Amino acid sequence: MSNHEIGYAAVLIRNETKQKLKEFRRSLSDRDLNQERRIVTAALEHCLSCSETMKKVLQKIPEVVKADLERYEP
Repeated sequence: MSNHEIGYAAVLIRNETKQKLKEFRRSLSDRDLNQERRIVTAALEHCLSCSETMKKVLQKIPEVVKADLERYEP
C-alpha cells in the first residue's frame, strides 16, 4: 500500500522523532487538518524563513550528530 501524496517527497527522521511527532499530532483537536506531513512542512518552512529559529536549529545539529554516532558505535 502506497501513501504517496502528490507534491510531497519523503524525508528521513529518526524513529524517536517520528514517535514524538505522532504523539504531538494525537494531542491536537483537528487531526485531519494537522496531518504529519503538514506539521513537518509548516515547521520546516518556519525554520527556513526565520533566521533566529535557524540559528537554534544549527546549534542543535552537533547534538544530533553525537546521538547518531553513539547509536552506531560497536
